[in-house]
Amino acid sequence: MRRVLILLAVIAISGCNVNNNEIYNLKAQWYLEALNSIRTKYTRIKIAVIWSEEWQNSDGSWSDLRVNSSPWALDAFREGISSNYYLGKEALPDSGMNILPPETGCFFGAMPGWGTNEDSAFTTKLDSFAQLVGKSVAFSPFSIFWGEYVDGDNFDWIAHNLNEISRYGAIPMVRLMPWGEPYWESSFQPRYSLQRIIDGDFDQFLTQIADIIRQFGKPVFITFAMEMNGNWFPWSGVFQGADSTTGYGDPDKPDGPERYVDAFRHVVEIFRQTGATNAIWYFQPNDHSYPETSWNSIENYYPGDDCVEWIGFSLYGAQTQDESWVWFDDIMTPIYQELTEDFPNKPLMLAEFGVMER
Repeated sequence: MRRVLILLAVIAISGCNVNNNEIYNLKAQWYLEALNSIRTKYTRIKIAVIWSEEWQNSDGSWSDLRVNSSPWALDAFREGISSNYYLGKEALPDSGMNILPPETGCFFGAMPGWGTNEDSAFTTKLDSFAQLVGKSVAFSPFSIFWGEYVDGDNFDWIAHNLNEISRYGAIPMVRLMPWGEPYWESSFQPRYSLQRIIDGDFDQFLTQIADIIRQFGKPVFITFAMEMNGNWFPWSGVFQGADSTTGYGDPDKPDGPERYVDAFRHVVEIFRQTGATNAIWYFQPNDHSYPETSWNSIENYYPGDDCVEWIGFSLYGAQTQDESWVWFDDIMTPIYQELTEDFPNKPLMLAEFGVMER
């Protein structure tokens, strides 16, 4: 009964006409609720980036977060994003290195699926995605898996991704991800520890990336080691000292978050020393902390106003078949309230959002 009532409410709010022969699944409802709520209730969000990809899980099942995973999901997404409130690449400034949040509206961003390592960006794919959803893309992220570059000479691929996204007309978003093989495993990786980053072991590597960004010469949004308050990435606080206060730095601060703060600040300093003034830094925690304890709170990981320009966050509905179904508003309301209270002077970015079929 709850699902039926929600479906009817969402359809009424969105103005969607559904006849008896149409089937609106849960993912379609989730999209309608999300895109309506961002423009009516969560108006401090000035960039919203849909995560449209699929992947195979270790048990052989698939997580399909593509916007076109079903005709109903695609129709719902197209309807929601068609609002003039959502701004495509045409609304971006023609020049300048600073991207200000729009006074009215929200920039539309998309990760349309860049392959296993999230780093195979192509203009043609952004064109196709924009045609699919009926809205041009203003921002598009790609990842830099450190293990793919630290020991190699393929740095030109980073420039390729920047240029492909820029050629389309969107602003690139770079995700610096300090890990190596095996990827997607929840465990500590000593080679890419936050302590090694703090100690300067990757300074040359980071300088090379910063120089590519500098030479690119256009605005680039960058984040370092996102979702650090979770327990699924090797840079997560749970693997970097967790709640201990005796292994690093200030004895009044938990070591895991404190190491993250210092590593983030060190990376930003390398970019500034290299002259990459076109880098726009954003902070990207997960909407919920895992574990949900005081030492692992978002505020403990915040690197500081002097090196963060935008506050981003990840927010997902169910991503696997065994996850409980949660509605967008149910998970958005608490994190939105927390971030608007903790960061009243920073623009907000929904840096990743999506849900699978159910």
